[in-house]
Amino acid sequence: MNNRILNLEPLPIKLSLLAMAIASLLSPAYADGYGLSQANRAAVKLDKWQCKRCSVSTDTRGTIGAGIAYNDGTDSRFGNTSGTDEDGVVGHLEADLLLKNESGYQTRIEADKLGYDNGRARVSTGTPGHYEIILGYRGIANYDTNSALTPYMIDGDKMNLPDNWQTGATTVQMTELFNSANPVALKTQRDRFNLGAGYIGSFYKAELDYQHEARKGKRTFSGNLLTNSAMLAQPIDDSTDNLGAKIYFNGANWLAGIDATLSHYNNDHDAINWQSAFTPTFGAAYRGQSASSSDNKAYRIAANAQLGGNGHQILMQTGFSRFSQDETFLPATINGPSPSLPQSDLDGQVDMIEMTLKYTGRITRELSVRAAYDYKDRDNKAQVLNMPQVVTDSYYAGTATNPEYDRTRQKASFAAKYRFTRNIYLDTGYRYDHNKYSDLDRETLQESGIYGRLSYRPSQAWAFGFKAEIKDRSGSEYRAVTTTSSNNNPFLRKSYLADREHQEYRLQADYSGSGALSASANLHYSQDDYTDTNVGLTDVTTSGYDISAQYLIDEDLSINAFLNQDWRDSEQAGSSNFGSANWYANSDERSTLVGAGVQYQNLMDSKLSLGLDYNYSDGQSDTEITQGFTSPYGDYFSTKHNINAFADYRFSEKMAIRIDWIFEQYEDADWSNQGLSLDAIPNVLTFGSLSHDYSAHYLGLTLSYQL
Repeated sequence: MNNRILNLEPLPIKLSLLAMAIASLLSPAYADGYGLSQANRAAVKLDKWQCKRCSVSTDTRGTIGAGIAYNDGTDSRFGNTSGTDEDGVVGHLEADLLLKNESGYQTRIEADKLGYDNGRARVSTGTPGHYEIILGYRGIANYDTNSALTPYMIDGDKMNLPDNWQTGATTVQMTELFNSANPVALKTQRDRFNLGAGYIGSFYKAELDYQHEARKGKRTFSGNLLTNSAMLAQPIDDSTDNLGAKIYFNGANWLAGIDATLSHYNNDHDAINWQSAFTPTFGAAYRGQSASSSDNKAYRIAANAQLGGNGHQILMQTGFSRFSQDETFLPATINGPSPSLPQSDLDGQVDMIEMTLKYTGRITRELSVRAAYDYKDRDNKAQVLNMPQVVTDSYYAGTATNPEYDRTRQKASFAAKYRFTRNIYLDTGYRYDHNKYSDLDRETLQESGIYGRLSYRPSQAWAFGFKAEIKDRSGSEYRAVTTTSSNNNPFLRKSYLADREHQEYRLQADYSGSGALSASANLHYSQDDYTDTNVGLTDVTTSGYDISAQYLIDEDLSINAFLNQDWRDSEQAGSSNFGSANWYANSDERSTLVGAGVQYQNLMDSKLSLGLDYNYSDGQSDTEITQGFTSPYGDYFSTKHNINAFADYRFSEKMAIRIDWIFEQYEDADWSNQGLSLDAIPNVLTFGSLSHDYSAHYLGLTLSYQL
């Protein structure tokens, strides 16, 4: 374990940035070598005169603030909206300050909800157009649920059951299951720190950036032993360090530079090891183990150049990347003697070469052209080994080789834009995408297509656009991979490798006839037809529309609204006897987004501003399986109502208070676990029902002071 990471307390980490910001306010900021304290005053007779203009004038402006709020964290998912899953009173800090002096040196301090899991802060200092140093922090949190139930307790890499646990052949026979189950939160917290610097010279620009991101939390993991499975809250405790550097040179009509990146990923957990809650069926598999993501490194170096002049421009880029991993292998199994491994570690290495060439040029006043070529080659140089296969950490199933998955991709495109009149133009193009694979069901895959966009502006207020695209994908002979432990049905066509005909259409209209009203609307439709698929995805059709408008009633009052609806229908064919299709599935997905808002400012002698936003979202999916007779799946939907309101009152030139209120009503259902109890499935120990159904409030009060 990395104790330096584990011993950090969340709040002091976040507030330490503010402390640094405040410290910078307590001493004047001067450019190095130009402060009055640096002057040689030995020969100056101060008693003969008094300097009245020796002080360097400074300008400090902006606001600082502190807030307190009540947050309903009963269901942690509401934290994705409010920014924190804390239940009860929470506090945060705000800042937007700019400090500068006559020499041009300035410091900017920004903070937004600092103290929340999703807070951020940034301090930048330097001379604009010359140099800058940046220190930043950002918290990124994602909340899944805090109502998952599990009897497991975490001890480092191990997940153990209580001492009085009674195993059973089925979950119903586990007598201590409900007594031992405790709630566990499934969430991920990222704390990202940045330190960067940039310098601009007369003909060059240099940048240096370092980023450290620490991630903690728990996520869902399925631990399998033969036919039995347990849902586990796998701990997350890892970090990523990235170091990047760039230098660019420029001259008349040209720009060239080099950038490099180093990356290191470190995982504090080597594996997840869990105690079996079930009575072993055979082989005495009392524990299971699965490897976690391994430590790895990567670097990339690239060169870029851009040339231009007389309406023509060429962009060139080439780069080389290397990814490596040399962590020691875990034993093939922890249940009984482990089959011998061919070597102690993979010593994995993947190299990638990339090249891009782009050209844009104006041929005539009416005609301009674009052309591009991209090349990427992924070469897996890890040694191909015969690795022992132990199924669910229980029985030996022979050996299998690790696939290379090499890939070479080439993309080319050509487009032309022709303006018929001042108000009408046509943009057309051709795209080609060629892929060569190893260890996949197809050796080569190519896709080509044409597209066109017609734009028409009949007046200054109205603009219309129509876009159409047609693509066709095919490839070499389809041969199902046989090197894996579970062979594919020879009739199966994987959707990302299958032959496909694609067509897409979009119609757009925009109105901005006056400063008061602006509106836009679009319709879209697309279809994917998998023409040579007997088993697999056979057809996908999508359609929808978007409408939005904003109206400025007067200088102080404005309203806005939007409406979006989308439909997606997909058809799939399957086989239950490893042959031709004998069952079929149809999925209908629908989504609706509705929103409206109003903002009213300069009320009560320009002291009060009000705002209100309402959003509604609804997503549903209905699936039916047909095999002789039709069997529909259960409910699968999510619905959300969200109201966000604020009132900002300035009761003096310096002081202001803001009140924020958020209300959210959310409900979802997943037929696979809706109303599920811990022992509902005999051979699966679940988390219980993970559905959400809540009404939550956030009420915040922020006091700000303007400098």
